[in-house]
Amino acid sequence: MQKNESPNNRIYDAFQSCRDGLVRSIMKMSVKQQDVDDILQETFIRALNSDTKKQIDSPKGYLFVVSRNLVLKKLTQQSKEIDTEIDDALLENDSENTVEKALHQKLKFERFIEVLNSLPEKNRRAILLRKLYCLSHKEIAKKMNLSVSSVEKNIAQGLKQCKQSLCAQGYDANENKQPIPLNRSSEEGTK
Repeated sequence: MQKNESPNNRIYDAFQSCRDGLVRSIMKMSVKQQDVDDILQETFIRALNSDTKKQIDSPKGYLFVVSRNLVLKKLTQQSKEIDTEIDDALLENDSENTVEKALHQKLKFERFIEVLNSLPEKNRRAILLRKLYCLSHKEIAKKMNLSVSSVEKNIAQGLKQCKQSLCAQGYDANENKQPIPLNRSSEEGTK
């Protein structure tokens, strides 16, 4: 039984001795303060599970690698969510391709471009570099001389403003229904 407790104690001791360093490392990777504890907990659990399968030679180093991988996974997931929001804001993806729908999409896209051009420079530039030039958040951060989290915030704020403005103009950024035909009153009059 002593042998089974030893790996857990090694991981626990390593975690306790480098916890502050793990927090600093995670924070440097632009993670929100409220997510740090979750990442630390997941790091500890994964290290414990891994050490029971195969003894880890360097528990401290392993803890840093696991925490870094968890942060990268979280940032990738956030990036995918932002990409989805951009795609949803730009174009809808319905199977029907009617004249009314095409016109509706064209007008919506034109309004989106107007709103995009009215955004503050950092928001607009971050969105364009991400969507138009397909740059990663890290590449955008380097190009704009900002942190990755600032780039994410600029994109998120810009998209939020675009959606709000589109909604205020009568466009639903998340609509999945057929637009109202332009000649609706003439159709109702014939019934």
